[in-house]
Formats: sequence, C-alpha cells, structure tokens
Amino acid sequence: MRPSKRESVAEIKRHLFKYNLISMAASLVIAVCIYALATGEGASIHAWLGDQSNVFDLLIGAGVIELLVMARISRLNKLKQGVTSRRRVMSRA
Repeated sequence: MRPSKRESVAEIKRHLFKYNLISMAASLVIAVCIYALATGEGASIHAWLGDQSNVFDLLIGAGVIELLVMARISRLNKLKQGVTSRRRVMSRA
C-alpha cells in the first residue's frame, strides 16, 4: 500500500531536519577554521588548531561535507515538491 501524502511529506521533513543539523555543524566548523586562520589564535580554542595544515585539512573536510549535504537537501526539496504537486494534481482528476 502506498504511504499517504502526509506520511511522505513528514518523512521527507525528518530527513531535511537531519541534514540541516549536519549542515549547521559543518558551518560551525568552517567558521571556527576561518577564525583560526584569520586571527592566528586557533591554539587558544584547541591545540590542534594551532597548526595551519591541520586547520586547512579540517576546512576542506567540512567544506566537502557541506557541499554533499547541500546537494542532498536540494534533492529532498525537489522530492517534497513533487510529492505535494503530484498528489494535488491526481486528486483534482
């Protein structure tokens, strides 16, 4: 049996919430890395941020995660639009 429109949209919203949390964490890591690079005081936050090569590695990793999450969020938003519009068109007929 096919899940109802509300169940499908609710499931997509749960996935969107999860990916938004991951995106928020990656954005926070990017902000900390930029602060550490700009001020040179990364060691005051954590000893590992005192070395620029570590900060660059962390920045690249967080950037890749952010890009992957943004791509997934855009696909989920398209899917959500498709579910809502498809069901609406089918119910009018």
